[in-house]
Amino acid sequence: MPAFQDYQADFTAHLRQPAEHAPPHGVDRKRMRIYTEIVFNQFLTSLQACFPVLRSILGKRIFQRLARQCFSRQTFANPLFQDIPARFVDFLSIHQAADLPPYTAALAHYEWIELALSRELAEAPLPAAAQTALAPGLAHRVSLTAVHRLLHYAFPVHQLSRKQRHLPAADTYLLVYRTPDFQIRFIQLNVITYQLLQQIRLHPATTEQHLLELSQHLPDLPRETLLQFGIETLQTLAAAQAIDVTPAQD
Repeated sequence: MPAFQDYQADFTAHLRQPAEHAPPHGVDRKRMRIYTEIVFNQFLTSLQACFPVLRSILGKRIFQRLARQCFSRQTFANPLFQDIPARFVDFLSIHQAADLPPYTAALAHYEWIELALSRELAEAPLPAAAQTALAPGLAHRVSLTAVHRLLHYAFPVHQLSRKQRHLPAADTYLLVYRTPDFQIRFIQLNVITYQLLQQIRLHPATTEQHLLELSQHLPDLPRETLLQFGIETLQTLAAAQAIDVTPAQD
């Protein structure tokens, strides 16, 4: 390995784990320590900004320990600081320490998703008026907005806080989406609405076709009741700019 590559390897190894790896030969240790602290503090600051609820629940010491572990172990393919939170989410999904709450990874993902959707590229949206001009009817086609996530967690992540850190496990369904004016919104769903939106996300069809398909999975629910429920639910979602509505093509 060329000398400059040896130097780079020693430099980055010391940055990640200064207690285990010596700085490159000939580098002043005091100056190197200052640089190491600056880099890690910037890393930590980006995580604190994205995960305030998780930090408040875990406390400063444990959160900083996790940040240090992620900093030293996780692979970072992108030099941008704005991509650090995503790698922290990846790290927590793999490393679940026994002393952490069981919802740690899920809560981190929930807090990060707003940043992810705010940065996601998508085709230019239609004007808001054009999207909400039609109320969903049985003959209309409905689709989820271009930038969205349908999420299923095993804990009520949206209710967790420093004062509510011991909530029991509970299946939690959420729709997170970006409106045409780039607002990120969260809607809690019941399991039936979640299933309906999963269908809408997977394949295009009219409202009636989607609701009839859904009724096949819910044979104990009267069809007329389900149709009425579906229409009212989709109307609410359309008014909230969570779905797009277009006339069905002949």
